[in-house]
Amino acid sequence: AEATTMASSSHMDREHKGDLQELKSDLYDAKRTKKALRKMVAHAAMLGTPQGAPNVSVLLPDVMQCLESPDVEQKKAVYLFLSALAATNADATTIAFNRMVRDTSNPNPLIRALALRTLTGVKVESMAEGMAEPIRAGLHDNDPFVRKTAALSVAKVFDLSPEVVESGGLLPQVTKLLEDSNPHVVANAATALNEIRQRAPFTVFEMTMATATKVLAALNECTEWNQVALLDTLTLFCPRTEREAVTVLERVTPRLNHSNASVLMSAIKVMLHHLSFLPQTGDLSRNFTLKMAQPLCTLMSLPTDIQYTCLRTLKIVIQKYPSVLATAEVKTFFCKYNDPSFVKMEKVDLMIALATAENVHQILSELREYCHDVDGSFARQAMRAVGKCAVAFEASVDQCIKIILGVIENKLPFVLQEAIVVVQTIFRRYPNQYEGILTEICSSLDEVDEPGAKAALVWIIGEYSDRIEAAEEILEIFFETYTEEESPVQLALLTALSKLYLNIQSDRSVDMLQELLQVTNETVNDPDVRERALFYWRLLAGDLEVAREVVLAPKPPIEASLIENNIDAEVCSVICKRIPFVSSVLFKRPSDFVSYKNLYACPKEFKDTGLLKGAETRQNGDADALENGGQAKHEPAAVAAKAPPAVDLLGDLLSLEVPVQAQPQPQPVMAAAMGSPFSPQPQVSTATFSSNNPFS
Repeated sequence: AEATTMASSSHMDREHKGDLQELKSDLYDAKRTKKALRKMVAHAAMLGTPQGAPNVSVLLPDVMQCLESPDVEQKKAVYLFLSALAATNADATTIAFNRMVRDTSNPNPLIRALALRTLTGVKVESMAEGMAEPIRAGLHDNDPFVRKTAALSVAKVFDLSPEVVESGGLLPQVTKLLEDSNPHVVANAATALNEIRQRAPFTVFEMTMATATKVLAALNECTEWNQVALLDTLTLFCPRTEREAVTVLERVTPRLNHSNASVLMSAIKVMLHHLSFLPQTGDLSRNFTLKMAQPLCTLMSLPTDIQYTCLRTLKIVIQKYPSVLATAEVKTFFCKYNDPSFVKMEKVDLMIALATAENVHQILSELREYCHDVDGSFARQAMRAVGKCAVAFEASVDQCIKIILGVIENKLPFVLQEAIVVVQTIFRRYPNQYEGILTEICSSLDEVDEPGAKAALVWIIGEYSDRIEAAEEILEIFFETYTEEESPVQLALLTALSKLYLNIQSDRSVDMLQELLQVTNETVNDPDVRERALFYWRLLAGDLEVAREVVLAPKPPIEASLIENNIDAEVCSVICKRIPFVSSVLFKRPSDFVSYKNLYACPKEFKDTGLLKGAETRQNGDADALENGGQAKHEPAAVAAKAPPAVDLLGDLLSLEVPVQAQPQPQPVMAAAMGSPFSPQPQVSTATFSSNNPFS
């Protein structure tokens, strides 16, 4: 491979030999030197690309002569060339290393900063040791431009060799820059520390109120992206008193009116963090919470990618602080015709979260249109939202039923499946009500083809089998395809036929149920379905009145929360500090999709330098370190107590051929009187539960 690369490089050199010769001659012409350097910067950036470019690295000795010129613009062009070349061929720039170190002491602060920036951009690990001293000098430079360049240089060297930064004591010096008099230096120090703390397996620094005050003061004098870095740093500050928390909140609140969405969401992150230090029921907490509503709503007018990030962030916020959007207008989250599907889905969730008894009819009117959308996934989401409204607001059920009947009449294929599931939910929430729609539900039998919808329809027929005249005929249709159905449908059919038998006790219902139980025992492999069949067989073999009390018992009404708490509380507290990073959009810890080792630029093993001790064992994914932005908490491992062996009741019930002491089983009086076809045979001296016939 190396020989091929060298041959290719040699071929390219011969091809661009004239260009290289022309560039070399221009370098020694004072009038054309700067123009030649600009061309070389472009060529260096294109090295290794399919377009091809002259291998300008061979002219590096000639370029070094240009550094001797006192012309600042020429020196700047040379350093731009070295930076571009270092990105594609770092080894070639090592010959200029000593010269760059010497220029870090140049009287001109611009040259010092350029030399330091280019020096730390050379990604050669063996050179990392020589970068420490120039960086240390730059951190104490009198010029703020050099200091802020040196602060970022620490982060670059940490990516290259964490041990050099840690052993050289550069981190405490960068932390001191957070109290610098120049706001741009403070911002760059914050940026560097934010980068380092996400990679370091130890606590980088602890922020005090004095440092937080300096950071807050720098907010008003920085660019918008520097403000984001400063706000991210403020999430590390843990106020000791309520007054300190209020001070931070008051100083950060003006950032809610910023035009940059990243600044706004970073401010939201800081406010959420510091609100946790205030009493949740107090006026202060409520006032600061309400101030976040309107700024968040204004983000709905920005491009769709920003809208999506904001909507995902809002889900996190309202789970922790449900009253945040109490004053928001629900129309803000109505879907537009040109919104992409992923934005529409999130908007529907937010609409339901904002639903109240006063605006639920307005929301349902909007959802009715969404249910007829050409996007099947979005229409199904809207139908699920209709079901949530029906469960949460009894006054809206009639309007929800009309929406569902409209979908059933139009026989929209995808939405119809979801509509059947919603009807089941409504029947569970309001039993023995709205039975007038059973005819329309049963008429849609031919269009139902998804397992979830089939299971819901079978449940409805079984629940109301004593009121549906054709219940036997409908269940018989599912009975014929029983072995081909998914497990949820099989479980629902077992329960529905048991209810049918207990409700009407017809000969056909007995035959179907008995055959169904036998088929389940002989052909079905799902242990849950087999266990359910065995349970019903044993139950129906006894007192049928007891069986009715069990199978036909009233179900507790279901409750639905408009705000889905589908994020674990511990995970929510982690990703609240990661707004608006990728983890807050995915609703996952950083360690769930980024391994700890990949956060380091170098794939080597760490040296034991004290604070990095134990990093080797934590490289493959340290959730604790990443929860707090890379700060690990080392705790002694707990010795797990030896748990007693679990009893496998299901295995005993199925087919493990476990001999069980037989006990006399008197024929129940009620079962004998009614002639239950499921009565067991008591003439067995030793019972053996066999997989072939567990009922013998």
